[in-house]
Amino acid sequence: MKHFLRLLFTVLTAFWITQTSAATIRDIRIAQHTPETVRLVVDLSDNAEAVVFRLKSPERLVIDFKQTTFNQANGARTFSATGFIKGARTGVPNTGTARIVIDLPAEQLTEKHFLLKPQAGNPYRFVIDLTRAGGGIMPAADTSSANTASRISPKRTKIIMLDPGHGGQDPGAISKNGHYEKDLTLKMARELRDELRKEGYKVVLTRDSDIFIPLRGRIQKAHEANADLFISIHADSAKNTSARGLSVYTISEKASDAEAAALAERENKADIILGMDLGEYQPEVGNILIDFAKKHTMEQSAVYADHVVAEMKKRVKLVPNAHRFAGFVVLKSANIPSVLVELGYLSNKSEEKQLQQKSYRKKLAEALTRAVNIYFAETAE
Repeated sequence: MKHFLRLLFTVLTAFWITQTSAATIRDIRIAQHTPETVRLVVDLSDNAEAVVFRLKSPERLVIDFKQTTFNQANGARTFSATGFIKGARTGVPNTGTARIVIDLPAEQLTEKHFLLKPQAGNPYRFVIDLTRAGGGIMPAADTSSANTASRISPKRTKIIMLDPGHGGQDPGAISKNGHYEKDLTLKMARELRDELRKEGYKVVLTRDSDIFIPLRGRIQKAHEANADLFISIHADSAKNTSARGLSVYTISEKASDAEAAALAERENKADIILGMDLGEYQPEVGNILIDFAKKHTMEQSAVYADHVVAEMKKRVKLVPNAHRFAGFVVLKSANIPSVLVELGYLSNKSEEKQLQQKSYRKKLAEALTRAVNIYFAETAE
C-alpha cells in the first residue's frame, strides 16, 4: 500500500506540474508596425493568461504570462531599441511566471492587446501594440487579460448589422410591469451601435423605429449592406420567474437543449403575425438564404459567440452553458457570421430592472464591442 501511495503521489505531482506549466514561450518578436506603433508578438505553445501592467520611474510595460515557461532560446533575452521603444528583456519573477519587460519612452502611449488562436499554421500568439498619442488607436478599457482588445485597423471598414428583435405588431416578450421586448432590443441596438462606431466600425440597423420586419427580410438587409457580422438582439421570458442570465445562440438544426429548441420555435413564428408562410420566400432572395453547408460561416459565428461569452462572464450573470445552439431563421445566412444574443429574462423581476437601466445596457454594449474587436483581430485577413 505504501508503495502504491508513493507511486500515486509521483503521478499526481507530475500531472500537477504539467497542468501548472501549460504553456511555453516559443518566440518573441518586436518590430515597428506603423510609423506610430510598435508591435510585440509572442508565440505560445498553448493558451496562457497574460497580466499587463505599467511601472514608473522609469516607465516600463510588464507582461506576466501565468503558468508559462520560456524555451531555451528565450529564457534570458534582451532586445535593442525599436522605433520609440528603448528596449525589452525577459525574466522569471517567480516559478511558473514568464515575464517580458518593455522600456518605454517618457511620452504618452496607448496600448491594445489580444490573443490570437492557432490558425493557418500559426500557434497561439499574444499581440500587444504600443501607439504614440494621436496614432489612431484608443486605449483598451480593460488591460488585465490577454482576451481584451481595443480599436482595430482593418484593411477596410468592417460592417456590422445589428438586428433589434421584434417590432411593430410583434411586441416579443412582455414583462409583468408591461415592458416590451421590442422596445428594449431597440434601445440596446442603438447603444451598441454608438459603442461600435467609437471603434471605427460601420453599423447598420435592420430597424431604427418601431416597425415589423419579416425574419428573412432582416437577413436580406444584412446582405444588401454587405455585412461582415450579424448580431440579433433579444430578451427571453420563462414560466420559471427565477430563471435569469444572458445567453448567446448560433445556428444548428440540432438544438443544444429543450429550452433552446422551444425558444427558436417561438422566435421563428414571428412572421405568422402578418400571415406569412415560413416555408416560402421570394425567388430573388433565395440565393442569400438557408444554406447549412456553409461550414466556415457557422464556425466563424461560433468563434464570435465564444468571445461574447468570455467577455460577458467577467461582468454579468450568464445562464449555464451560455453558448447554445438552435435553428433560428434569422441566423440562417449563407455567408455572414451570425449570432443571437438573449440579454436576459424579462420574466425575472431583478433582471428586468437591470435591463431597463442604461448603465447596465452600456456594460453589455461594451462587452459585445470588445468581443467584436477580438473577433476581427483574430480573423483578420
